[in-house]
Amino acid sequence: MRLLFVTPRPFWPPRRGEQARLSGFLSRLAPRHQVLVVSLVPPGFHPTPAPLPVEQRYVTTRPWRPVTGILTHPWEPLQVGLHREPGLLRGLRESLAVFRPQVVVLMLSRMAWLLPHLEGAPTVVDFVDSLALNMRMRARFEPWLAPLWWWEAWRLSVWDRRVLALADAGTVVAERDRAAILGGQETLEPKLRVVPFGIPVPEEPLPRTAKAPTLLTTGNLGYFPTVQGILWFARYVWPRLRQKDPHLRWVVAGTRPSRRIRALARMGVEVVPEPENLTPLRQQATVAVAPLFAGSGTPIKVLEAMAWGLPVVTTPHAAQGLDGIPPGSLAQAQDPAGWYEAVAGLLDDPARAQAQAVTAHQWVKGRHELGQVAEEFERLLSSLSANR
Repeated sequence: MRLLFVTPRPFWPPRRGEQARLSGFLSRLAPRHQVLVVSLVPPGFHPTPAPLPVEQRYVTTRPWRPVTGILTHPWEPLQVGLHREPGLLRGLRESLAVFRPQVVVLMLSRMAWLLPHLEGAPTVVDFVDSLALNMRMRARFEPWLAPLWWWEAWRLSVWDRRVLALADAGTVVAERDRAAILGGQETLEPKLRVVPFGIPVPEEPLPRTAKAPTLLTTGNLGYFPTVQGILWFARYVWPRLRQKDPHLRWVVAGTRPSRRIRALARMGVEVVPEPENLTPLRQQATVAVAPLFAGSGTPIKVLEAMAWGLPVVTTPHAAQGLDGIPPGSLAQAQDPAGWYEAVAGLLDDPARAQAQAVTAHQWVKGRHELGQVAEEFERLLSSLSANR
């Protein structure tokens, strides 16, 4: 097949959720199909070569275009207006004429303003998650901006259902996002399917090399739900755990660490910005903690910790993004006392922690292994191409 992907940013390096999702798909699709990826990039962008046989084209966003896109389309969500770059439309038309794709994939609904210009090509919109749900959750934690987030959430809900009606198919990573996008509209249900987030899963969990009890938190350290959760844990849980065991370490590692995350070093937190390889940190960890109270989709770093054999403590909200997770594979906590008990319990009972890690690894391997998820997505693309 000839597959055209249109993205709001290059897929490589995969620092964000949709970049990691697309790079995972492409690692399996590119060796068997012709793939062209057209991406928006900021001025002065310098591409990082991707280790995949994929043709890439870049469209530079002019500095004033995001504002112009919002002002000229005030009825659309801000996220859509920010990505209305005429150069992208020209690049798309050229790609349609020269590359002649058999299927077009638009990554995230913010790119779906291009739908009317696809000249009848079968189209999948990979929403990944429900951004409207994300905005609604954020409104609860930022009351001073709540009116803006609620307004944007409402507009995104309307937009996403309109997009789904126009597209041939849509995909999300979890059932809660599917329900949020559908909004009870039964006529759209056949179009939107769950294709889980795929990650590489080792055959066996990593061997532990921890010399001291160590907590590990990873993720995009500039992303609001991650930052908010880490700061909450640092304020309400970490001091009590450290008082119980002064030798306890807490390592926070990830991309784009905010100033407030870096400042946690004053509290004895080991902040590792832009780690080249998370494997040694996972091997040295005892328990993964993911205090996520907001956000949408599937908590990727929870999946990755489970895949590498770490017991995980997270929130009920994050667990809602893990469809079909079996009992005994995840510790959940909501308030400070519950978090302290959950983390301390795993630290004090290695046998229990190991049993939880093994159960979680088996579940991740059965549902989120990258190869089988990519095959599911490929089957969807093949069905659309065959029906053209």
